[in-house]
Amino acid sequence: MTSQRQITVLIVIAAAISSSKCWSNENSEIAKILHRPIRELTYPSSSTTGIFFAVAVPLSDPEHSISLSYFFEANYDLPSNFSYYDPLLLGRRTRRSIDRGTVYRALESKFESAGFPGRDCLLRSICETSEWPIRHNGILGDVMHVILTPSSSQKEDLPEEFAEAERIGMNGTCSKSYPLCPVGLFDLVGNFISL
Repeated sequence: MTSQRQITVLIVIAAAISSSKCWSNENSEIAKILHRPIRELTYPSSSTTGIFFAVAVPLSDPEHSISLSYFFEANYDLPSNFSYYDPLLLGRRTRRSIDRGTVYRALESKFESAGFPGRDCLLRSICETSEWPIRHNGILGDVMHVILTPSSSQKEDLPEEFAEAERIGMNGTCSKSYPLCPVGLFDLVGNFISL
C-alpha cells in the first residue's frame, strides 16, 4: 500500500510539473503578444504648464482692507516632439543649491527696485530680525527667521557686515545704526507693537 501511495504521489508531482511548464510557455506567448515598447510623453503644439504661488499679509488699517501681496509665477513650454529634448536633460540630474548669498542678492535687488538703498535695508532687516525675534510666528515667521538670521545655519562665507548687523540687533539700535534705510522690515509688513 505504501508503494502504491508513493507511485500516486510521484504521478501527481510529475503532472503538476508538466502542467506548470505548459502554463509558463503559454504565459510567455501571451506576454510577447501584449508587450508594448516604452512610449514618450508629448503634448499638443504650444502647450504650457505653470506654477503659481502667492503670499498675502494683511496690513492693519481701520478704514481700508489692505494687504501686502507677493506673487511668484513660473511658466514652462511643454514638448510637442520627443526630438525637442536636449541630450543634457536626458542625462543625470544635478541638484541646484540656493544659498543665503543668493537670497540676500535677490532681497537687495527688491529693495533697490522699490527705491530704497538695497544693502542698507537688507542689513537693517537682518538687524531688526535679531532685535525683535519673529521665530514661532507661524510658517512665515520661521521662514523669515531662517533667511534673515545669518547665524542660524552653517558658515557660508558671507561678508562680516551681515553677522555684525545681527549682533547690533541684539543691542537694539537698528534704526540708529542704519539711518540710510528709511523704513524697517516691520514697517513694510505692518505695525509692530512693542510691549
